[in-house]
Amino acid sequence: MDPEALRISGLVVGMSDEELAATAELFEESRSLMGDAMTRQDDFGYSFFIVLEGRVRVDVSNDVVAELGPGDHFGEVALVNGRKRNATVKAIETCRVAKIMTWDFPKLLEQHAVLAGRIKASAKKYA
Repeated sequence: MDPEALRISGLVVGMSDEELAATAELFEESRSLMGDAMTRQDDFGYSFFIVLEGRVRVDVSNDVVAELGPGDHFGEVALVNGRKRNATVKAIETCRVAKIMTWDFPKLLEQHAVLAGRIKASAKKYA
C-alpha cells in the first residue's frame, strides 16, 4: 500500500521514509461499508487496523465505548495478548483502512521497536 497513507497515524511518527515503506509493505488497504463489522467481540483476532478514512464504532457487550476516525487504530489487543477480541468494531460510514494480518504482525513488531512499543502500550491500555 502507499506508505504516505500511513502517515495519518501517530503510530508512525518519527519513522524514516525507508522504515515507513517497509511498514507499508506489510499492510493491505481494505474498504468497509456502513454497518459492516470489522471485528466481533469474542472472535479470534486475525488483523490489526489503522483507519485511513471514515469512522467506526467500538462496542463492548452492546455498549458503545468509542468512535474512531482517521489516524486511529484497533485490533491490537487480541494480537498482542493472544486473546479473543474484546470488542465489536463496525463501520458507521464507508471506511478505508490499512490492515495487517496476524502472520505479518510479528514482523511489524520486530522491524520497528518504537512502533512495537506504541502498539503494546495501546494493547495494555485497552486490555
